[in-house]
Amino acid sequence: MATNTPHKESVQYQTTQAQPSDLFANNASKGPPVYSFNPDATPQEKAAAASNDRDKLNLPSTADREPAGGKEVPIDSGGGVVVPTITVEDADKAMAEEKEKSHAPSSEAPPAPLAPGRMACRRHIDAPRLEEGEEKDKSILQLFLSEQFYGDWYHNAAIIVFAVFASHFVTRFNLGWGWLFIILATCNTYYDTSMARVRRRARDDIQRELVKTRLASEHESADWLNNFLDRFWLIYEPVLSATVVASVDQILSTTTPAFLDSLRLSTFTLGTKAPRIDKVRTFPNTEEDIVMMDWGISFTPNDISDLTPRQAAQKVNPKIVTIPAMPILIEDVSFTGVMRVKMKLMSNFPHVQIVDLSFLEKPVFDYVLKPVGGDTFGFDIAHIPGLSEFIREMVHASLGPMMYDPNVFTLNLEQLLSGTPLDAAIGVVQVTVEAARALKATKIGGGTPDPYVSISLNNRQELAKTNYKLSTYNPTWMETKFILVNSLQEQLVLGLLDYNELRKDTPLGAATFEMNKLLEDATQEGIELPILKDGKDRGRLRCNVSYYPVLKPEVVDGTEQMPNTNVGIVRLTLHQAKELDASKSLSGDLNPTVKLYLGNSSSPIHTSQTIKHTNNPVWESPTEFLCSDKQSSVITVKVVDDRDFLKDPVIGYMSVRLEDLLTAETSEARDWWPLSRCKSGKIRISAQWKPLNMAGVLSSVDQYVPPIGVVRLWLQKATDVKNVEAALGGKSDPYVRVLVNSVVQGRTEVINNNLNPAWDQIIYIPVHSLRESMFMEVMDYQNLTKDRSLGSVELHVRDLARESSADPQFRFESIGRKEAADPIKVDGSHTHKGQLHYVAEFVPTLALKHVHFDSEANEIQKAAEDDEGDDAAADARSVSSASSVSTRAVTVDRPMTELGTHAAKPSNGTTNGEVNRAEPEAREGEEQEDGKEPEPSGLELSKEDLLKHQSGIIVFHVVSGRLQKKARLEVLLDDGYWPAFSTLKARSKHAQWQHVGEGFIKELDFGRVWLRLNENADDESDDIIAEWKGDAKHFLEATLDRRSSFTLTDADDESRTSTIEIEARYIPVPVKLEPRESINNQGTLRIDLLEGRDLLAADRGGKSDPYASFTLNGQKVFKSQTKKKTLHPDWSETFNVNVPSRVAADFSVEVFDWNQLEQAKSLGVGTIKLDDLEPFQSTERVINLSTEKHAKGQIYLRMLFTPEIIAKTRKNTSTFSAAGRAMTQLGALPMGAGKGVFQGVGGIFKELGQRDKTTDGLVPRADLPPGQASYPIGQTLAAGGEAAAFPSTQAGAHGTSGPPLEPGSLRVGVLSAKDLSPSDVKPYALLRVGDREFKTKHVGKTSAPEWNESFVFAASAHTPKIYVWIYDHKTLGKDKMIAEGEIDIWRHILPGQNADAEVLAELREAGQLRLRLEFDTDTNPNNRDPSIASVERHPFASPSRFSIRGKRPGSNEDS
Repeated sequence: MATNTPHKESVQYQTTQAQPSDLFANNASKGPPVYSFNPDATPQEKAAAASNDRDKLNLPSTADREPAGGKEVPIDSGGGVVVPTITVEDADKAMAEEKEKSHAPSSEAPPAPLAPGRMACRRHIDAPRLEEGEEKDKSILQLFLSEQFYGDWYHNAAIIVFAVFASHFVTRFNLGWGWLFIILATCNTYYDTSMARVRRRARDDIQRELVKTRLASEHESADWLNNFLDRFWLIYEPVLSATVVASVDQILSTTTPAFLDSLRLSTFTLGTKAPRIDKVRTFPNTEEDIVMMDWGISFTPNDISDLTPRQAAQKVNPKIVTIPAMPILIEDVSFTGVMRVKMKLMSNFPHVQIVDLSFLEKPVFDYVLKPVGGDTFGFDIAHIPGLSEFIREMVHASLGPMMYDPNVFTLNLEQLLSGTPLDAAIGVVQVTVEAARALKATKIGGGTPDPYVSISLNNRQELAKTNYKLSTYNPTWMETKFILVNSLQEQLVLGLLDYNELRKDTPLGAATFEMNKLLEDATQEGIELPILKDGKDRGRLRCNVSYYPVLKPEVVDGTEQMPNTNVGIVRLTLHQAKELDASKSLSGDLNPTVKLYLGNSSSPIHTSQTIKHTNNPVWESPTEFLCSDKQSSVITVKVVDDRDFLKDPVIGYMSVRLEDLLTAETSEARDWWPLSRCKSGKIRISAQWKPLNMAGVLSSVDQYVPPIGVVRLWLQKATDVKNVEAALGGKSDPYVRVLVNSVVQGRTEVINNNLNPAWDQIIYIPVHSLRESMFMEVMDYQNLTKDRSLGSVELHVRDLARESSADPQFRFESIGRKEAADPIKVDGSHTHKGQLHYVAEFVPTLALKHVHFDSEANEIQKAAEDDEGDDAAADARSVSSASSVSTRAVTVDRPMTELGTHAAKPSNGTTNGEVNRAEPEAREGEEQEDGKEPEPSGLELSKEDLLKHQSGIIVFHVVSGRLQKKARLEVLLDDGYWPAFSTLKARSKHAQWQHVGEGFIKELDFGRVWLRLNENADDESDDIIAEWKGDAKHFLEATLDRRSSFTLTDADDESRTSTIEIEARYIPVPVKLEPRESINNQGTLRIDLLEGRDLLAADRGGKSDPYASFTLNGQKVFKSQTKKKTLHPDWSETFNVNVPSRVAADFSVEVFDWNQLEQAKSLGVGTIKLDDLEPFQSTERVINLSTEKHAKGQIYLRMLFTPEIIAKTRKNTSTFSAAGRAMTQLGALPMGAGKGVFQGVGGIFKELGQRDKTTDGLVPRADLPPGQASYPIGQTLAAGGEAAAFPSTQAGAHGTSGPPLEPGSLRVGVLSAKDLSPSDVKPYALLRVGDREFKTKHVGKTSAPEWNESFVFAASAHTPKIYVWIYDHKTLGKDKMIAEGEIDIWRHILPGQNADAEVLAELREAGQLRLRLEFDTDTNPNNRDPSIASVERHPFASPSRFSIRGKRPGSNEDS
């Protein structure tokens, strides 16, 4: 604890004053310690005396606290004309003088050692955890085996089997009776051991149940614990005494009555007899995480019945002596009561989260109070009739509402041990009091009331109030107040009062608002609350309530970092002052108090308690206020001498910028600041910044810096990466993510089970400064847990770019390409594992003149501006008499050390620490002259000129939104691979983001912008509730010069919409794209498999049964029908395939000879080149086939390539599928590729404007459900390369007839599936239409099975869907479902128009299923002869399978 008086004065007092501790000399001679102190000694010195052999105990003191629960938050809006008065040079000079005087002896106590209990806690916390592999090895049996496969039952059955087989073996080989007796003895021994265990466990279970019943009904003794307390008390009592002394003495010194000069603690001892726990009763029937007990506790030092004569002779009773003017003695303290203790447990240390304490009955306590005469001649005032009972009732009245049953006193141990102050704010509640209507009240004696609103929490102390309105029953205030809260589990009480000038204000009623509603929606607007008084309606009150929580620290590289914001809560603590200038007091003693001011305000926002008669006061006074602009905020602290009825002079003051104060907090032991306008003096202050979750706090318009360019990262591959799956016999699943300023800006695909992954991907990262660094972190994908880091490589922008003055269009230029194979540094160590191969190149942006958005004031600044007039008037009425400085200048910007001297005086002779006034004024004049910022240089381009540049950075300003649910907005560009940026999750459905983000777009004419709302707050997870997709160019045309609103729809329910308001800017970047990066490089390829000629003969008769299989990038995408007994097959089949990259595509066709009994034989393979295809032009190709021995046969194809963006979908949290889907069918919103998107760009795209809608034949229908696409079987391209268009399908109409009412024959061909997860499964498909089910054969381990089986169902309008389940076949265990899906039959099959279709359907969980549907209205399978199998052979089907009826595998009931 800090000192309140100089140490030398304490010594003088000891030599000149009588010691009250002499009264207890006899007790001290008995042996046990009695603690006596100098009454003017510091709390540290008293604590040191109590602990006997400690120099100093750093124990917490009781500080001044604000009203419990909350307070009105003062707002520091910044922007004042106050200039700081302490400079950097002052602190530097102080440090230099400190070094010169470093040989001087220190007057400060050394740092306090940790208490033994805390050391034990640290040892427990720092205990090393088990390695991950060891944890898994412990539970390996439970992970892979169910309880039914192992246990005692198997052991008992095994001994029976052993006895039978062993006796049979003995008999069979005639081994004799001796061996048989050995077997019997073995079995008997096992039986005896097992039965003994069973009996022991049964006995334990029975005793445990009996104990439970006895615990709740009987009390237990705690003699063992009392025996421990008797020995432990003599050791722990000094520590407890030190804690009490440090706390109580501080309270006494700060709460001294006005008629006393001081009230200090002189002597304190708790005696030698320990407290006892007389009885304990436990309640076992509580929740699993609740422990509840009743403790009978007593502290009776005068009871010597349980002490030995020797202990009684050495016994010391508790004694407390305080000294105001004469000693006051309190002794023979005793206490007895029954307390209920309720503890809530938790998994984290300290494993007890909350402790509730309450007395079941009024405790009995006794004491002896001798205010006069001391121990010898003192008179116990308890002998005065009625006084003792009055004191007891006063104590009961104070403790009753606090902790007498049913009230409980709650200790949050988790919060206490975390170091967070109990009154620390968790956020700010903004209350806008609009108006009240139809008030039913009159003034006393008649008249119209003058109402105002008083705001409090749970009807406690008033936190804020509005102005009163004269003579009205319908007042309108429109005032905003900010209330600091530390819990949302309380009521916000809006009390209406009638203002009276000469008497107490009259209550008119109150309206209450439950603040826990703010957890569901942080913005509650248009609230109308009833005003009640005595249960009767007294009117209505209208208000708005918003909640701004404190942002939590971000974990970056294992360390917590607080977000850097400009708006937040400041917790400022005024600790103490030293060496105050006593020349302003005639007596040489000061009564210092400290006042805190914000900006130019003349009213203090906080005033500490007054410490009397000391020049070294200790306040430990915390306060909190709201800061709307950290950069311009200035804080002024004045130390004032409190002179009661006279004018209070200012002893000294200091003004400091808030940023300098917060920066100093990061330095060790740098919290002492010199005072100005005084001969000597320094003050110790600390501050803590807590950022608020408010619109624009993280990425606001004011904080945005335009990019200087982009870094083109070509992430090629990695070699020998760290294997974190070795313990389980697997390999890492690596991918690379690129971080800038701890924010993920891009990432690659996941390469499964590979320690040498090859990504070969190009990512563009915007950069804003040459000082930035990019971290390319290699990660291991985890399906269920958080992804793990395999190491990282750092890349500095300064290694790729430099400033340029040669070309005025570009402020920066590239140094050149960097091709590197850098070692991957493993996080948390200095070792390296593996290499990352990449190529990096910087491309500068055009130096545009104006790249900014118009900034707006945040909510706090707006509210402060609205109330500015009222606050100014209030300030004028409440100017402090202590203010002797009319204009305050900033005096410091860096602290001095506690041991250092004051800053050197300026040359003009100004007083301590004060900066020359002329210098700030001169600097201000220079700043005003230089403050005229030169006109920014750069290019000015019109909107049309900007949009001519194809590549560039789109800067988004996400302003606000009206949402269906609270969510965060993600903005994706082009292929939607990873969000370009994401906002914070909205606190309310009326979102106010004010967030600025950016993303790079490669080709503006073909680019796409996606806006989607993600309900999941985690960046790694997706829970999309609404989305919008559109052309990038059209988006910029709508947002470049104005704010525009976009409507996002829910894919499952289009009636649920959300609206987002956005504006944007565009910064061109002259990037030269490689052919594989162009949108022209990806799209949909339609292939017509026409025929084959001159194929190899595989059968004995000189013929073959050929079918063709097409493979793209190692995955089969199509398999044709089998043509029997021919070398010149005519297939005439058509299919579509999505091509992510034509340049890198590995596309081939292989022809096989089908065999019923053995594996198909290859007849030849041919490679299909795609990079030379002209988009939108039909091209016929002849593909030559070849084998290892022969080169014979041709395949005739017709191909049409349509450029489209291929949307790559993310699986689970971070896995990506390479193929994805074309953007023409995302969710339920179709996007026709080629509908004018490519017009005007290149000669090949000009033809698209003439086609208009003719190429829509391959676009999935608009009314198809999400994840389903189809096209008619056998559809071919018409002459001229145009596709035959689908028949028009209106919503709710299917041709002219619709689904048939009478059943028809639906043949379902199950062709294949792909992208199933996991990949090592034996999949089979189970189909159901109506009440009939069929299943396919299971195939070998693969994620892309091919079944080619067909089944016949009866289908009509009453059977609208095909239900599909994909199962993993298990030979012994239960089959496991790995995917499921639904196919809407009558959206693909249109009776009378299209009787067949090939369907691609996405499956839930993972994968795609390919089916062929054929419908015949003339046949009904239900009317067939029962002898005919219901499953018919199809030309491409495998042999018939039996029908599976009843329940499907893995299900307990029919769907």
